[in-house]
Amino acid sequence: MLAAALYLAGILAFGLPQAFAQDVMGTVRDADGAPISGAHVVFGQSGATQQQETMTDEAGKFSLTSQNAGTYLVRVYKDGYRDSKQSLTIPRASEVPLTVLLLKTSDSAEGSAQSQDGTQFSDKPDFTVAGITDWTAAGGHGSDVNLRASETLASDTRALSSKGPLGVSNPESERRPRAAVLKEPASFEAVHALGAFCLRERQFAEAIPSLEKAHQLDGADYQSAYELAEAYEGAGQHGKAQALVQQLLAVKDRAELHRLSGDIEESVNNPLAAEHEYERAAQLDPSEQNYLAWGGELLVHRAVEAAVEVFAKGTRAFPRSERLLAGLGAALYANGAYDAAALRMCDASDIDPSNPQPYLFLGKMEEAAPQALSCAEEELARFAHHQPSNAQANYYYAISLVKSNDAKERAQRAEALLQNAVRFDPHFAQAYLQLGVLQSKRGDWEGARASYEKAAAVDASFPDPHFRLAQIYKRTGEPRKAQAELQSFERLKQSDAAAVEQRRREIRQFVVVLKGSPSSSSK
Repeated sequence: MLAAALYLAGILAFGLPQAFAQDVMGTVRDADGAPISGAHVVFGQSGATQQQETMTDEAGKFSLTSQNAGTYLVRVYKDGYRDSKQSLTIPRASEVPLTVLLLKTSDSAEGSAQSQDGTQFSDKPDFTVAGITDWTAAGGHGSDVNLRASETLASDTRALSSKGPLGVSNPESERRPRAAVLKEPASFEAVHALGAFCLRERQFAEAIPSLEKAHQLDGADYQSAYELAEAYEGAGQHGKAQALVQQLLAVKDRAELHRLSGDIEESVNNPLAAEHEYERAAQLDPSEQNYLAWGGELLVHRAVEAAVEVFAKGTRAFPRSERLLAGLGAALYANGAYDAAALRMCDASDIDPSNPQPYLFLGKMEEAAPQALSCAEEELARFAHHQPSNAQANYYYAISLVKSNDAKERAQRAEALLQNAVRFDPHFAQAYLQLGVLQSKRGDWEGARASYEKAAAVDASFPDPHFRLAQIYKRTGEPRKAQAELQSFERLKQSDAAAVEQRRREIRQFVVVLKGSPSSSSK
């Protein structure tokens, strides 16, 4: 962090260095994760006439060298495949090699010839999870903003595989199973029905007594035993849950038991065992749920290329799965393929335009990516159109408007959207901040100050408003206030960085070995 701060200070004082050589290495792969040889790689600075060009070797690898700091465009193409374009900023925040995904011209997320019926996990993965290591130096692509965005997307993707609550039931639906138990307390059907009801409502502790009694009444009934293991896991009784799962596995090797075992192992911070369980579940039953669990686990633990492979296979098997497309997009984003990631999110939102989840993923990408993403503005405009009272829909559409083009009329439209966002959610600190930025650009310093002050007030841990306020106070000739805001900014920034570093240290990163590669892909 100190080195980065010194580098930034040098840029502010003396401008960008005239020459900043940095090697850019990467691998070109297809949707199955297999390397593509003989692909053309064109690399050049935005707006420059001179470009470098090379071709990938037999392992799909390429290496180029930047000569100056700035924004570069990497274009990869080969006959029979769609072109891939992505931008990156030099100097890069990470030395992790790029991974470029090329899709065949006949492939599409919705045009797969495979059917969801009779799907077979016939091909083994092109990677092996060989171990785990502490993630003390997080790998990623682009700026720290992009890295944080990819971490958030990974966590959100992992959550896609979990079962959400069904909603609030009416009182009558709860009274019926309870009345049945009061009438027949020794009835397996009545006791099981009450336990299953509580489990569906995510009332795990309340479900356990009824499901335990059902298991005692009929120890051979698989469904009630499996639900009891789920209730134990949901209530945090991991030892009991795993013991029961192992008992059930001894009778029959079932995919859902391995997935539940994976959930338990992840809960007790044993991610390597969890990954093996999720993989086994997908082998036994390559369902949407099992692809999501396995891919999400890989992504959270920074096995990014492996996650791309799993999600790509999942989307071919289930081409209309919004969740798998979102997972693939998150994995591609983590690998630096920003435009390819956005296209997958746009595919997901096209399947069900009323579902907010793909738009939220896309909005987070658009906010953090180094430049405007393909299809993002159009899709986020649709999000705001379908959900005009959604604060996040207004916010992300506003971000896309000013990011792709800073024209006056677009800035005015974005400001109106941000006003909507803070009206619908008065505690939306990021929206207040961006509103202040637009107000500053048009010279409304009083309005900007009020917006920055509101952002700082609704989120006391948010450092950025204090930096902006310092600029306002410096402009208005109030140096003491400016200095106080800068001190607040530095204090909160350090605290935020420490919290992020602590979270990263708690992540145990998978060491993944790609088949045919002498070294691991995660270090």
